[in-house]
Order: sequence, then structure tokens, then C-alpha cells
Amino acid sequence: MKRAFRAGKFPEDIITKDMIREVTCTIDCAPGTPNYKEFKVTEGMLFTKVPDNLKPSLEFCDMLLKINGKAVTTKKQMHEEIYKLAKSNKSHYLAFTVKRIISCERVELRNTPSNASARKPASKDPAVKPNNGYTYYKIVLIYFPKSKLGINIKSYADCVYVATTDNLWGSTTRRLLFPCDTILKIDETLVFDCQTCQAALKNGFAKNGIVTLYIERPIGTSAIAFSHGVLSFNRKTTDPYIPEDVVQKCSEQLAYYEKNGFQDPPPIFRGYTKDYSSAGRVKVTNTVENKKIRSDDINPAILKPVPPQMSPKK
Repeated sequence: MKRAFRAGKFPEDIITKDMIREVTCTIDCAPGTPNYKEFKVTEGMLFTKVPDNLKPSLEFCDMLLKINGKAVTTKKQMHEEIYKLAKSNKSHYLAFTVKRIISCERVELRNTPSNASARKPASKDPAVKPNNGYTYYKIVLIYFPKSKLGINIKSYADCVYVATTDNLWGSTTRRLLFPCDTILKIDETLVFDCQTCQAALKNGFAKNGIVTLYIERPIGTSAIAFSHGVLSFNRKTTDPYIPEDVVQKCSEQLAYYEKNGFQDPPPIFRGYTKDYSSAGRVKVTNTVENKKIRSDDINPAILKPVPPQMSPKK
């Protein structure tokens, strides 16, 4: 699959300039931290790994520009700057200046796809999706190196919903898609079922590593309730019918067993075994033995004083 960029370089040539922001993230670090070995970047200085305490300050594939105001252009230089501050064994600040892609923008109703709920007539049928209580967004997904999509989808009544998101640091849809979002359009393809959605995503990423999504996000009470109902609904699958010849054969076998009984099972012992057929059966006596019931240890922390009205009179 063709990536959005080669050798992990920032895709400035295939995205619009208004999507790129220069962001400075300042992190308060304890003495001796962070470990420079926990930072990994691509050849184009895109972060592919950072310490857990720097998430979400730094995002996956942010392009590193500066550390504490000093320009950084190589992995070695980045490690040296971080190591120099960490080995001082003093509390310090790390200010990472990065180039980040901001790829989510609000869309007005007049610019929404034709399959948006707001463009459909109102209905009193509770099984029909409400036509109000939504906001619309245009999202650009970029296939970063070693990234994954990070969502599961579910379709209902010609709508494809985002069922779950893992929201992991390396997910393409991190902070962009949320459960209950409806995917309306991918590039130039209107989405009505899961198969179309999957094919459009695959073809879009294979083309140049970038796809554009139009999504519908519920914000109204009825819209949210309907979307949650769709995600919580599980279609029950009924067992397939048993063929008639199988039913007939089972009936014949059952009638045979009722008439002739079951065969004795083969013995599990080999060789001589003692015959217990004439031995006396076990008898159960009526002896009753009283045992004192011992309660478990009680946690004093959960004990409460008895209310005065329930206390015994002295």
C-alpha cells in the first residue's frame, strides 16, 4: 500500500497549509527523567514512540522542530538534548515545538452530504433515526507509518455507526471519531453499509494515504438515545432448521431405544474384577451432629453504631 509519505517524512506536499499547526508542548519533568531511549522518530523526525507520561501532550507522528527553543534535525541531536537535561538530576522543563496536522473542521448544514439525517423528512416511527440534534464534521485521515485505524463499525438502516474506538496513541482516528458517530461519506463515496465503508477506506488509503470523511455526531437527547440504542442492540441469530431426513432418523432411533433399551456400556476394567452384585447397599443413618457455625472475620471499618431507637432497653 502506498503511504502518504516516504521514509516517514511530513506530508506537506499533499495536504493544505491551513491544516498544519506549529505547537509547543511544555512538560514538567522530575529529576533524572525522561529516558532518552524511550523516544523514537522516523527519518523525517516524526515521533513514533514517546514515554507514557508525555501522552497526550505529544501526538503520534508530530514532527519535532525544537527542544527548549533549540532546533533539532537529527535523532542523535534529540537524544543528546534530552540526555543532557535528564542527567543533571534536577527538576526541569522540556518544551517540544512540533508541527502537527489539525484535520477536523465543522461543516455547515448546507455543505453536508445528501444522506445526512438533517436532510431527511421527520418521522414519528421510533425505529426511524431522528432528523435533528446533530453536528457535522469534515475529517481528514492520514495513513501514518505503523499506524492503525482503531475503530469498529456497525450498520443499521442504511447508516454506518462507529461502534467502538481504541483511542490508542498510534490510532489514525484518535480524537477524531467517537462512538455513535455516523460515517456519511468517504472521499466521493456515500456510505450506506459496512462493506462500502471498508472498501472506500481501503481504496482511499491505497491511492495516496489520505481519505476525507464526513461524519454526523449526535448532540440532541433523542439523537443520542437512538444512536446508543443502535449500538447496544445485538441481533439474535436463530438456529438453522434441521433437515427432515435427520428428524426422521432420530425418531426411528429413539423408538428403537424405547423398545429395546440401551446396550450395556463396555467395561472399563480389564481382567478379573470382584463381583459386587450381591453386596449390601449403603445405608444412610439418621444421626445428626450439631456443629457450631463460625462467622468470618469482620472488618472493623465497615461496622456502624446501632441507632438509639434500635438499642435494647437497659
